Amino acid sequence: MAISRAKRRNRGERMRGTGALWLTVSPFLIIFLAFSFFPVVFSAWLGFNRWDGFSPPQFVGFDNYLTALGDPVFRKAVWNTVYIWLVSTVITAGLALTLAVVINEYAVFGRTYFRLVFLLPLLVAPAIAAVILRVFFTANGGLVNMLIGEVTGTPTYFSWFDSTVWIKPLVVLLVVWRWTGWHMIIFLAGLQAISRDIYEAARMEGVSRWSIFSRITMPLLAPSIAFSVITATIGGLQMFDEPYVLTQGTGGTDDAASTLGMYLYATAFTQFDFGLGAAVSWYIFIAVVAMTLLYRRISANLGATT
Repeated sequence: MAISRAKRRNRGERMRGTGALWLTVSPFLIIFLAFSFFPVVFSAWLGFNRWDGFSPPQFVGFDNYLTALGDPVFRKAVWNTVYIWLVSTVITAGLALTLAVVINEYAVFGRTYFRLVFLLPLLVAPAIAAVILRVFFTANGGLVNMLIGEVTGTPTYFSWFDSTVWIKPLVVLLVVWRWTGWHMIIFLAGLQAISRDIYEAARMEGVSRWSIFSRITMPLLAPSIAFSVITATIGGLQMFDEPYVLTQGTGGTDDAASTLGMYLYATAFTQFDFGLGAAVSWYIFIAVVAMTLLYRRISANLGATT
């Protein structure tokens, strides 16, 4: 009897401990289920249905996915997204790496100041950044047109934001301006993690500056570069803020700056075709997962070689 009472007491204590544990983690679980798990499951289900938010959903199978692939606007959005992502990533990573190397090598004092200065654009709201850019590139009275007019001697009223050729470079310019500082911080942290003894030993051996940079700095900085490029890629695939505010939600003339994020927003919240919007979101998700796996593969290979 004493043994059975001890077993019941131990069982009761374990149950109370388990109950206390579940009570402790229940707020997180509720928030996770409500705002993470359920939306993902609902989006997966919605991608196979046609639903406008009011009438009953209608099951259509893979029609939403095929409709997106057959839409010329969707294909143009894919091209615009790839263009803006590729060009902005190359320029941003190259400029950020250059700034990080210069600050790390030549800024004896004030590195915290430089970090703050180059991070300030990231704190500016995209809408305000677009207004600033319009001051420079607006057709009537823009500073760029005024400068061109002064150089050529004739007034210039070129409409930069209505151009199908120049609107994407303007979006790239806005992306580079906003995100270069963030990537610079990543590179600067990677550079400061490299032991100075390695550089001192190389200099004592008479190794040139370029050889030190190409054969020591770049290989040791490769994980930081991979992280920067992959995060820029993931952000580029989901890009919405910059092209939306710069084109005032229109995507530019002939959808010249419309991205996948804007296409998703337009189909779901303007046309109220939530099924098609969900299908597009899963295309974006698949691309993001692919890039994440690529980043893990690159990181694993770099870790094995360093």
